[in-house]
Amino acid sequence: MIYVTGDIHANPERIGMDALAQRGIHMKPEDYVIVCGDFGIPWVGESDEADHKWLEWLAQLPYTVLFVDGNHENFDQLCRYPVKSWSGGRVHELRPNLYHLLRGEVFTLEGQTFFTFGGAKSTDKAQRWPGVSWWPQEEASAENFDNAAKNLTAHDFTVDYVITHTAPARFVDQVADMSQWIDGCKTSQLLSGLEALMTYKKWYFGHFHVDYIRDDSVAAWMYQDVVPIEKK
Repeated sequence: MIYVTGDIHANPERIGMDALAQRGIHMKPEDYVIVCGDFGIPWVGESDEADHKWLEWLAQLPYTVLFVDGNHENFDQLCRYPVKSWSGGRVHELRPNLYHLLRGEVFTLEGQTFFTFGGAKSTDKAQRWPGVSWWPQEEASAENFDNAAKNLTAHDFTVDYVITHTAPARFVDQVADMSQWIDGCKTSQLLSGLEALMTYKKWYFGHFHVDYIRDDSVAAWMYQDVVPIEKK
């Protein structure tokens, strides 16, 4: 089974065995949990006590944890990990069961295809310190866009599911007025352009700290809920 949740902000307890079991989710070794950005680990680096503790804690989980990056990540630290090919796409391998899914990649899990694209603009950028609590790599680059276009073209712009941090603009007003979250966000603009060309079943995203899924909508707003991927 494949499960999805939203931002964890450096506290992965929600995706641990005990917390999932309390939700009635009993994980098996072949299962996956996908976090829709703002993973937040590592925040300082492997030598940091808290980062090391959580990375080793995650490494002990008997299933695979996957995440796209959000805007609240230490990108300098993430880029220290080796880039590997995994399940059809490129990843940073943090641990043998913990992978950062890179932007613009397409992965195949349990026979289903997933397009992944992290990043967003921080609305609290003015209160953060460059290189300490904010990194310019939070927003999509031209290289990220080119990679997405290349990989989606190879799949005829058709995938089963999409995993992102922020969302295309047309999704953002479905729950409440959150236009300030995407004002001037290059990543959201890029995703809007790609979404118009794509065929998919469901689009899962975090960032907005809202849990909201409707059966009649392709948009799935993820935060604290942990839900199974819909296999239609």
